[in-house]
Amino acid sequence: MHVFVQAASPWLDEHLRRFIRKHVPESVFYDDFDDFPKDAKTTFQFCDGWALNRNFAVVNSADKALINAYPSSDALARKDYLSRVVEYWTAKTPDSILKTHSPLTVRLSLDYAEYVDEALTAADDLTLLYSLEENENKPPEEREWWILKPALVDCGAGIRLFSTLEELASHLELAEYEDDDEDDDDDDDNDESDGVLGREETRSSGKPTPDSELDTTNEPSPCLAFPILNSLDGLVTAVGDMKLDAAPLGAVRAPKKQPYVFKEGGRIPSSEMREFVAQRYITAIAALEKRKWHVRAYVLSIGRLKVHVFNEMLALLALEDYEPPWLNPSLKSSLTNTGLQDEEDFLRMGSMRDFWAIPDDLLPGDAKEGKTWKECVFDQICNVSAELFRGAAHTMADKFTTLDKCFELFGVDFLVDEDGTAWLLEVNESPAFYHQGVAGPIALRLMESLILVALEHMGLVPPGETENEAVRKRMIEVLDETNKLAKSNITEITPE
Repeated sequence: MHVFVQAASPWLDEHLRRFIRKHVPESVFYDDFDDFPKDAKTTFQFCDGWALNRNFAVVNSADKALINAYPSSDALARKDYLSRVVEYWTAKTPDSILKTHSPLTVRLSLDYAEYVDEALTAADDLTLLYSLEENENKPPEEREWWILKPALVDCGAGIRLFSTLEELASHLELAEYEDDDEDDDDDDDNDESDGVLGREETRSSGKPTPDSELDTTNEPSPCLAFPILNSLDGLVTAVGDMKLDAAPLGAVRAPKKQPYVFKEGGRIPSSEMREFVAQRYITAIAALEKRKWHVRAYVLSIGRLKVHVFNEMLALLALEDYEPPWLNPSLKSSLTNTGLQDEEDFLRMGSMRDFWAIPDDLLPGDAKEGKTWKECVFDQICNVSAELFRGAAHTMADKFTTLDKCFELFGVDFLVDEDGTAWLLEVNESPAFYHQGVAGPIALRLMESLILVALEHMGLVPPGETENEAVRKRMIEVLDETNKLAKSNITEITPE
């Protein structure tokens, strides 16, 4: 077997190679993809997923192959598409668990603060508009609160809390920009000398184009995380060479950087992001050591289509003590994403915990079933994950393209309320893996089990071997749609 390993978290690479050698000792490893044989018949690839042209080409030509990326998984990773999956699937199956474990979500197309009224009126669901209107005459503690999330941006960037139309508008960027006289003079000179529109250039809609959109000195490379690709087909997104620079496809890509410039007062550069979701904010939570937290579950989808949930999970805590938004609007109190915390902070504050080590008395368990609250939460996460992936495959197959030679690992986030209900928040492609604290050992055990399941899928490891039993048990199979999905007619994955 010919193997190429270049994970998004480089510290895992050598561990992944070790796990592969354990099961397939005769594996041949390549550090440089230029050296990878293009006619190899058995291949395994674990890549960072940024530029997959050549990686998928190898999969196409191999008789037996596996790569850690589907051609498209936008139906899960994009928050607006995820809400559509829930909407479509619960319409088809009204008794689905997704109906009672997904917060009400409204999809919005927002640009400038001045046009927020029109955006709310144009939304598919007017629930948000009515809610904000009703909130106007209520004290903050009696209002229905909402959380605004960009559809494509991860790591917690651009998330805001609001309960009124005015608060929502205050988070969005303004249509007009104040430039000093010197800049204006320079722009006028450029307009006259070049004979073309300068910084006063407008969109076809007539709205002014922000400076940040015209300045290409720090222009981001298009990728799944950026709305530059908003209208592109997911298949092309995953396999096309979308980078603007000339770096080789096999090279390690630098970590993602936030390309958006937030304006004075913390306004979101909404004219660049455009696609958002507003999600009903859950205020009644079970605080852990007075801090808000959420569960990060690891869900493995392999082939067409089996889904596994890893039985170890992380609890990710906010940086500050939790108070409802009307008492403490600080995002450090409300947001649990460790991407918003410096490494020094989340280590000092213990922002990453082993879920199963949380005290048993934090919430009541199920006396009838004889289960602790943590076991009940895990059962909910397994059921919701199975239903979510089933719904995505059956309702948005063009944006969740499952193939037998592919697999993908997702980080699925859940919020646990004071009643012990696990609410689906979002799905993350290529979740980050930290080696600090409890996160490192959990990541290693996850990768060990993932490699075993992947090689079993390829037929290189016989299932049910006693020596692999403990490792295999960590992966709980929650869904097998192999016989319910029609055979895929995709025979080759190529860039446009």
